[in-house]
Amino acid sequence: MKILYAILFIILIKNTFYSQNDFGEFSKIEFNVTSHNDNEDMNMFSYLFETKKQLVDFIDLKKGDLVAEIGAGDGVNIGILSMFFDSIKFVAQDIDTKTLKNKTYNKVIKKYQNYSHKTQINTNTFELVIGTKNTTNLPDNKFDVLFIINSFHDFDKQDEMLNDIYKKLKPNGRFILLEGFSFPNDTQVCPDYGPHVLHTLDFELPRFEKHGFYANKMRSPNLKAVHYGNGLVFVKDKKLTEQFYENKNEIDGLIKQAYRLKQTAIASDSIIVKQITDSVSSKINTIVSVYHEFEVWMKDLGFRHLKKLEYKAGLNVFKANAIFFPDSYQAYYWLGFGYEKNKLYDLAIENYKISLHLNPNNSLCIDKIKLVNSLKNTNR
Repeated sequence: MKILYAILFIILIKNTFYSQNDFGEFSKIEFNVTSHNDNEDMNMFSYLFETKKQLVDFIDLKKGDLVAEIGAGDGVNIGILSMFFDSIKFVAQDIDTKTLKNKTYNKVIKKYQNYSHKTQINTNTFELVIGTKNTTNLPDNKFDVLFIINSFHDFDKQDEMLNDIYKKLKPNGRFILLEGFSFPNDTQVCPDYGPHVLHTLDFELPRFEKHGFYANKMRSPNLKAVHYGNGLVFVKDKKLTEQFYENKNEIDGLIKQAYRLKQTAIASDSIIVKQITDSVSSKINTIVSVYHEFEVWMKDLGFRHLKKLEYKAGLNVFKANAIFFPDSYQAYYWLGFGYEKNKLYDLAIENYKISLHLNPNNSLCIDKIKLVNSLKNTNR
């Protein structure tokens, strides 16, 4: 009997909620990365995208696109993207010749091509370009998509670079910025390369417009759920943003209502949560057209409560998210997790099984169902 209890104790310790990640929980399932450190292998993408579909839909590269990442480092982000897109010409651009060089770049690309497990030969092509602090040294008017991924805040000549980037894009090209931002009244500092402050979106969006870039897609609302990362897609034609801002203005009041679920007293009150859920549900399609990762943002709000051991509040947020996204295996996974933390084991198993039905490859659910059955048996 003592041995049995010892085994169960080890299982509980391994599966305690503190082993759960704020992000990248499904990276091994979704992205086919298989090393011991999946989040590191997915770099910033694991902070921002919970599923392959979310990443692919947001980035939206087309076969034949000419794509460059500015400030590419050793090319890891291009390596990641090469797992999900074919027939793309990728260009890695940086000013650091010690970091971005052919031998290292080719090694990184090969690593991610091995992760992708593709049966056919990868049809992407790769090259590198060395620029300066002021210019990319890329050809003008050639690129379908230009990226900056978590490095714009490190640029010494930001305005000069924005002017240069504008020239490199085709008239219908897109500029994608995945970056850390401060929130209103909540200043964030770069955690990697020194104590420089990250700007707010309220500061950056008007500045980008001055350089001819207009936002028409966002990853998540500009309200702090967990981390400071966000994603934006910019275009040159302001007319292409009219529907985006019309939708954004229509639903931002509802977003602020949803953000009230961050408050413990509100998230713990089932009646108030239902009122918020009902109002948001009526516009969920419009919300997702503006904030593409609203589901992940909501999950993060619920997870904040679990970290503070506010299990009822967290469960209520997960319930709302499953109503918003009834076809999401992740929404039901987290709902099952919320029931588990509230020791409602039958409901936990029920929702884990729904998640597993929606995605039979979700091995996390198989492990969870076994765990919760063990918890049921020990609590009888």
